[in-house]
Amino acid sequence: MASQPRIPVNLITGFLGVGKTTAISRLLADKPANEFWAVVVNEFGEVGIDGATLSSAGEGLQVAEVPGGCICCTTSPMLRVNLNKLVQGKRPDRILIEPSGLGHPAGIIDLLRDPFMSATFEVRAVLTLMDARHPEDARYARNETWRDQIELADVLVINKTDLADAPQLERARAMANAAFPPKIAVVETRQGLIDPDLLDAPLLAERWQEPQAHASSHSPLAPRRKAEAPVAAEVPQGNEPVRKTQSSLGSHACGWIFTPETLFDSGALADLFQALNQADALALLGLSRAKGVFHTERDWYRFDWVDQYPSANVSAYRRDSRFEVIVEAAAAPDWSQLEARLLAARIRPGSAEGESGAGVPV
Repeated sequence: MASQPRIPVNLITGFLGVGKTTAISRLLADKPANEFWAVVVNEFGEVGIDGATLSSAGEGLQVAEVPGGCICCTTSPMLRVNLNKLVQGKRPDRILIEPSGLGHPAGIIDLLRDPFMSATFEVRAVLTLMDARHPEDARYARNETWRDQIELADVLVINKTDLADAPQLERARAMANAAFPPKIAVVETRQGLIDPDLLDAPLLAERWQEPQAHASSHSPLAPRRKAEAPVAAEVPQGNEPVRKTQSSLGSHACGWIFTPETLFDSGALADLFQALNQADALALLGLSRAKGVFHTERDWYRFDWVDQYPSANVSAYRRDSRFEVIVEAAAAPDWSQLEARLLAARIRPGSAEGESGAGVPV
């Protein structure tokens, strides 16, 4: 008997009061009539309000509530239990998960990708709602959970644009366009109106072109980058990356994208970023910037190198591992030495550590 296709799962995340429940209600109203969807709602308090609201959205829907506490932690059994219960009943065609606005939802992605869960569930695009006014407010901009939710987003939804003034909107747009890694899509909307097609935004689609000026404000779903639909790039295979290069106006960039399952040795990466201080040894004369997000044996880390200073911090990003460098020079460098060093930092399947050995991130 052929195995059943995996169930698409989307996270709809964002801070308290940003409009997640309203957005989910609208998505449910627009779902295909012949599909049965399920929603897992996690509220921080003990009295579930959002679940009751969504339960009234209509037929073809099952709502599972997890009140009290947070399901984002990988040690919490509640999400695993609720997802397994959903599958044991009428099998959903799609599952939407609304974590608590106080949670760090990266742990949910880790859970869904573990070998047992990934046989049944397929992680699709993570949609993060952001109030257009929040980047101007230090209470949010300095909040670690808020920043993690923005970083995790595959699709960033700038909501409540009707309540924001022009400077606030420009601040939100600037933050979205400066995001690394870039978002698959950034949309502006009001009252939680989201195009359902964004739920299936291709996770490995890539836009390396410069973003255009923002689209007309008359469209509540105006894309913040290219107006055309995303086109999937060449997809990384196994442990092997896709490499992309670009040259313009005396600057040359090279980037590598790996599948999220590819593991890197954190010590080898720390050594690599430290070695960038002697960039000439890697044939990178004129190196001006290096940055990357990597799935390591310890956690996901963002590594940066700027002005001879390497650093590393835990990252909420989960879409893929990637590394990018920019060199200012008359001609593009030979990237082969750097690529060899990067590939040597991978942890081969069945190996306990990368070729360069284990260590502690810088």
